[in-house]
Amino acid sequence: MPPLDVVIVAGGTGLRYGARKQFLDLGGIPVLRRSAECFERCLPCDRIVVAVPPEDVERASGILQGMAVELIVTPGGATRRESVYNALRHCRPGGTVVVHDGVRPLVAPELARRVVSGLEGCHGCIPALPLTDTVKEAREGFVARTVPRAGLVCVQTPQAFVTDALVEAHQKAHRHKKAAYTDDSSLLEEAGMRVRIVDGDPLNIKITYPADLALAEAILRCRAGSV
Repeated sequence: MPPLDVVIVAGGTGLRYGARKQFLDLGGIPVLRRSAECFERCLPCDRIVVAVPPEDVERASGILQGMAVELIVTPGGATRRESVYNALRHCRPGGTVVVHDGVRPLVAPELARRVVSGLEGCHGCIPALPLTDTVKEAREGFVARTVPRAGLVCVQTPQAFVTDALVEAHQKAHRHKKAAYTDDSSLLEEAGMRVRIVDGDPLNIKITYPADLALAEAILRCRAGSV
C-alpha cells in the first residue's frame, strides 16, 4: 500500500490570541494533541509530522508522547509555507500526504476520509463550505464594493495531496522565495495542477480567538452527550 503521511502545521506564535493556541487546554487535552489524535484514529497513516516553532519542539514532543503512530516533530519556518516545506522533508514519496492546521482539533473521521477519497484522479482535494454571508470589500473603514459570492467558498483543512505533486509545488515556491500562501492548494493552483473540492464541515472550526475555544468546548460536550 502506498504510504499515507499526515503533516500538522502548528508553527504559529498566537499573536492574535495572546497565547500559543496549539498548546491550549481543550477539555483536558492540549489542542495540538487532539488535532493529531483525529488522524491516528480515522486514517490508515503510520507517520505524523508536526511542525512547531523551533523553541517549542521539546514541548510539543512531550505533549504528543505515547501516540500509536511514528511521530516526528520538526522546527517550523517563518511562514506557514516554510513550515510545511520543512515537514515535507520527512514525508515518504510515492504516496499521499494530508496537511492539517494544528488548531483545528475537531476533525470528524468522515471529513478526513472524504478528502483522501476525493484525491482519486487529481493532484489535491480540499474541503470547503459555501459562503452564506454577504461579502464586501472594505477600504479605510468604508465599503468599497460588494463582492458577488456565487462560486465562492470558504476552505478548510485537512487537505489531501499526491505527495510528489505537493513536494514539487513547494520546491518551486521555495526556489522563487514565495511565502504568502494561506493554504497548500494555492501552490498547486499556481502550478496548473487539478484540485478537487468536497464538502467541508461547519463544526471543523479553527481556534483563532478566545470565543473559538469556548465554542470548541461546547461542541465537545455535545458530542459527548453532556448537553
